[in-house]
Amino acid sequence: MKRKNWIIALGLLFLAGTGWAEVKKGALVLSFDDGYPSWIQIIAPELAKVGGKATGFVNNQRINNKFISFEDLRTLQNQYGWEIGTHTYHHFNAVEYVRQKGLETWAAEEMDRSVKELTAQGLQVRSLVFPFNVYNQALSEKVREKFTSFRRRGEQFPLAEGRGADGSMPGKGIDLAGYVPLDLLFQWIEYTHSQNKLLFLYGHDVLPDEHFFEGRVASVGSDSVFALEEIPFAEKEGVCLVPDKERKAQGNPLRVNKIEGKIIKASPTDLRRLTAPGATFILGPCYGTPLSYFQKAITFASSRLKFL
Repeated sequence: MKRKNWIIALGLLFLAGTGWAEVKKGALVLSFDDGYPSWIQIIAPELAKVGGKATGFVNNQRINNKFISFEDLRTLQNQYGWEIGTHTYHHFNAVEYVRQKGLETWAAEEMDRSVKELTAQGLQVRSLVFPFNVYNQALSEKVREKFTSFRRRGEQFPLAEGRGADGSMPGKGIDLAGYVPLDLLFQWIEYTHSQNKLLFLYGHDVLPDEHFFEGRVASVGSDSVFALEEIPFAEKEGVCLVPDKERKAQGNPLRVNKIEGKIIKASPTDLRRLTAPGATFILGPCYGTPLSYFQKAITFASSRLKFL
């Protein structure tokens, strides 16, 4: 090899090794709500493989009921680099609580009580997510007295440059209740990279793929999907339907009322607007994300974005 070509080849190898070939721009802000065993068993180890981290917004009753422990939360914070935030003490609807008992009582019993218990266990709590993403101006102002940020509600494309003037951040769910097709999520990641902005996504639980079921639509009625084959699905409660794997969820989660043979009956809506014969449907826990989906999403994100 001529000296000039050898120098060029060596330079290209060096640049590739330093990451020059794919400069990361923008960031993924990933969070999880409530508190699930998968945070420590699945999600954190999978994120660590791609250099990722997240925020866990825990409600204290999930700790008291042993879904997750203080030790788990400390490991997430100290070993995996997660932030731990509060999802309030009991996960009550904050607006309804304030209507019944007043803003100061909510602040003392749901916000301050949660933070006191978490910080006493060595956790650094700087942000809050309202249960069900439901709040009003008085609640957001009260939260801003003690926290740097909280999540906004109703975001369909959660792209931003950072926190809003009121301390709020956008967010879009990626579990079955707020399903986003993987191809669309890849487009969001590419766009976030191109604009050098922040993409805010959240979930709840990540589960092995056997907790979910995919089938093909034979026909569809106003409140029922008829599958091509019998549906051998073991999950009985808290099940949601994604009527078409290629379409983003719209509106409220499609909760399954009954599965019988080849028939899926879902919560009242006109399913004929949401799917068609030949489409692929998904069944699974409403607040669950399939592990294979999660792995593909974070692997692709890690090639384009930083994790914050």
